[in-house]
Amino acid sequence: AAACAEGPSEDSKAKGKVSRSSRAGLLFPVSRIDRLLRRGRFAKHFGAAAPTYLAAVLQCVAQHTVEVAGKISKESKRQRISPRHLQLAAQSSLELKQLLRGAPRCWGSAVPHSQLVASPWNQKKRKSEKR
Repeated sequence: AAACAEGPSEDSKAKGKVSRSSRAGLLFPVSRIDRLLRRGRFAKHFGAAAPTYLAAVLQCVAQHTVEVAGKISKESKRQRISPRHLQLAAQSSLELKQLLRGAPRCWGSAVPHSQLVASPWNQKKRKSEKR
């Protein structure tokens, strides 16, 4: 059990079983990005460091987005980050707004959250619940 907590053993390091992501100190998968770059045929050739650099950039953008969305969710007194928080983060941060300027939007524009107004329908429902 103690060997599992320490990470890969020295034998696996000697065999070259360390991933490119862990060598670069990243969480995003460098090998998967490399494979997708090759399959996508974006260019005839690209350097060996290109997928590592792209993985680092994607991880940085994701980290910044989640960080801003986390602050927004704390302001709205929520425990979890929802898609709405991510959308508000992309709209509130100037860097993210410029980066995502040409990206298609999956949902409508964010409308600030409004409180429920006492409408006749809500009042009728409340009266019937009290009975």
